[in-house]
Amino acid sequence: MSFLSKLFARGSNKYVGVDFGSHELKAAQFGASVRGPVLEHVYRVSTPANAIKDGVVADPQLVGEALRALISDGAFSARKTISAVSGPTVVVRQVTMPVMNERELRESTKYEAERFLPYSVDEAQIDAKILGKTEDGQNMDVLIVAAQKDLVTSQMSALQFAGLTPAVIEVEPFSMVRAMIAPDDGQFEQNIAIINVGAASTSINITKGGFVPFTRNVPIGGNAITKAIANGLNVSMDDAEKMKREKARILSQQDTGPVPPTVTRIFNVITPPLTELVTEIHKSLDYFRTRFRGETIEGVILGGGSARLENLDAFLSHELGLPVVRAQPLDRAQHDPADFPDEFLRDAGPSMIVAAGLGKRDLAADTRSGVAA
Repeated sequence: MSFLSKLFARGSNKYVGVDFGSHELKAAQFGASVRGPVLEHVYRVSTPANAIKDGVVADPQLVGEALRALISDGAFSARKTISAVSGPTVVVRQVTMPVMNERELRESTKYEAERFLPYSVDEAQIDAKILGKTEDGQNMDVLIVAAQKDLVTSQMSALQFAGLTPAVIEVEPFSMVRAMIAPDDGQFEQNIAIINVGAASTSINITKGGFVPFTRNVPIGGNAITKAIANGLNVSMDDAEKMKREKARILSQQDTGPVPPTVTRIFNVITPPLTELVTEIHKSLDYFRTRFRGETIEGVILGGGSARLENLDAFLSHELGLPVVRAQPLDRAQHDPADFPDEFLRDAGPSMIVAAGLGKRDLAADTRSGVAA
């Protein structure tokens, strides 16, 4: 099956949405009901050390074994999967081209992609979708998506080692839009930035009307914060990770009560990577405003495991001058509170933004999202 059919195809079966994170492997499965998607299974396990680098599964067999354990321990019933590629070599670009039909577009896309791909088109798997005609009627807006072949084939190998069937592969920004912004949401027709702070990197995406005209990946994430704690407090990476989860907090002038010395020390050492991250986000949002003149960004959705860092949402809101909400994609589906307590959903939610969007793919009415057939 070609990458094009995987990216834009729709199926009718139940799927497991699998997120290949460098720190954790995450999966979610949903069912359908008259009231909307129903959360059936959600689970995550640690990614084997150094097994995923820059989005590429470096050791498919080892990752496949971890996936097999994830599916078993999480009691998933489906065996077909939807996953997503991400990282610095994934390119999503909206371009303007002369009006042509789908066959002509397939022939022209390769030459168009050569202008902006950071690698040879021979190394890429490329898809394109016509979004609609421009106002002059002579041209059309086209969404071009490209990924290096290694990203796609390495994921497929890992899934097959786990005894799973890779049915659909898409790009990460689309899944996050599906997880958080439905067509009937008030934000659907606004420019919303979805910022996913992962372990190794952060993706900055801007969506409007279900499309994703802008996406950028920067190599700063939760690992940079953990390393800052380890180096600044002279502790191991494992201890630093634990301290980040249990004690790290972003302080502000509004903190009027006493602050434990350890919390203050942690905040002081994580300030440089946080400042660097904010600088990169500012650059991305400013570039979007310059490229799409007249467009304003209305808000930010914050996802990823590091979104759980206390006060990160308030900190970003202050620095960016925009409302920031923490992603809670699991709350946006029907669920049994006995199986999925609110505390669990709130804690796991931000890190599940990609997996949830993948698992809901065929259950979501997203025909305008840029990923429908």
